[in-house]
Amino acid sequence: MTAMSPAAASTLKRCVVVAIVAVAGIVLRVQILGGSMGALFADEAYSGLQSVGVIRDGRFPIVIGGNVYSAALEAYLFSPVLVLAGGSIAVLKWLFVGMWAAAAVAAFGAGRRLMDNRAGAVAATLVWLAPGAMLVLSTRAYMGYSLGLAVTAGVLWAAAVVADRDTATPRSSACLGFLAGLAFYLHPMFGAAAAPLVAVAAVVHFRDWRRWWVPAVGAALAANAAFIGWNAINGWPSLHSSLPFEGTYSERLKGFATGLLPRAFGLRTFAGEWVFGRSLGLAAYGLLLGGVIAGCVVIVRASARPSRWLLPVALAASFPLMALLTPLIFVADGRYAIIVFPLFAIALGAAVSALLSALSARQFAVGLIGIGALWAAITVVPFTHQQQGFENADPNAWQQRVINRLEEVGISRVAGNYGLVLPIEFRSDQAIRVAIAGNPYVIRFPNSQQIVGATPAEEVAFLFPPGDLDPGWFYLPVDEYRVEDFGGIILYLPPAAGA
Repeated sequence: MTAMSPAAASTLKRCVVVAIVAVAGIVLRVQILGGSMGALFADEAYSGLQSVGVIRDGRFPIVIGGNVYSAALEAYLFSPVLVLAGGSIAVLKWLFVGMWAAAAVAAFGAGRRLMDNRAGAVAATLVWLAPGAMLVLSTRAYMGYSLGLAVTAGVLWAAAVVADRDTATPRSSACLGFLAGLAFYLHPMFGAAAAPLVAVAAVVHFRDWRRWWVPAVGAALAANAAFIGWNAINGWPSLHSSLPFEGTYSERLKGFATGLLPRAFGLRTFAGEWVFGRSLGLAAYGLLLGGVIAGCVVIVRASARPSRWLLPVALAASFPLMALLTPLIFVADGRYAIIVFPLFAIALGAAVSALLSALSARQFAVGLIGIGALWAAITVVPFTHQQQGFENADPNAWQQRVINRLEEVGISRVAGNYGLVLPIEFRSDQAIRVAIAGNPYVIRFPNSQQIVGATPAEEVAFLFPPGDLDPGWFYLPVDEYRVEDFGGIILYLPPAAGA
């Protein structure tokens, strides 16, 4: 029997480590999806319906329906799969988890470029074994988020390449410009991280118009060509969007420090409780921030390359830029930490790489598994346990019960609460068409809205949460509907419904 060569043995070892980390991330997400946090939200149902609509209905969105910003690029990527998936929640959510895996790969590339392979490996591990609210977000089929994470890590990677060149090349400049433009198109919030990264490269090549500015700016505009064209045709609605979010600039900055990041890293629950208690939680938070600062110092000291300034500049600038965006006052679910998450992961990767620099390759491989296990034990498992415990009831079972009931009574048109009706249309694979009524009133699909609106009032059911409702939301007098309670979801059946 031929002995395995050292190179082959090393490759096998790396594959085993990657497989272990990959499986661990999958297992963590299976637990999330199997419990109360695996609920399908209306915005996720939108992602599925929009994806299906690309092939089935020929809908080619420039921005998310009902919005004046945020690309819907995943609709094009996932349409061939979801059009065949029959309204499957699992298929929808795991497609978006796949985008998170791509983000981990991009984090590896960026970490390796800024520091070394070990920093990249740790960064990828931390991204894939996402902490706290980030792990929950990784299972949510929100357009622009997982892909935006991957693109932001890609911007950092590309910025390092450009910044370290003595002379910029049009190809590398265009790559960075395109990725930065794409990050902004996916969601303007990602510009808070992308802009400082591009600024560092721009300072390095400030005088080079031909090889830096023209390719970079041209590629950024190309990435936003559809968005710019859509705005021009429709009177620039993106420039006139006014969202009613309260809070001052300083309150948003305070919210990032006290609410957003602790939730994102699993130290506080969505309700704001400290998972390990306030004192221990603050100590862990301080250790985390200290590790990020240490990682920046390590990278700055590791070389004389201009790219060493990318992380410290981006981390220093991103939060003040984020605070300019009024919607980011909302920190309860930790989602907006995704803007800086790859920066934190790569900085921590650099710190850990420096700390374990004396280990051999074999020892580091074992250590990486230990780091992942420790990371999950502190930032993932306690958070998820406190959020959903051991409760394994299907949070989406009500949707199928409502669909079954509507099929029984021969009703295929439903209006009602935004958060309730969109999941019904997705889960039924559009056998049931829905319209929005009541609050919140956000119309994502005018076609479905028109189909329901054109249906005789006697054949349209309504779906609302419990509580006082405005009679004007219904098509008929409220007392003409037969009311059925599906575990806190109230179905109003019209006169034309069967028994």
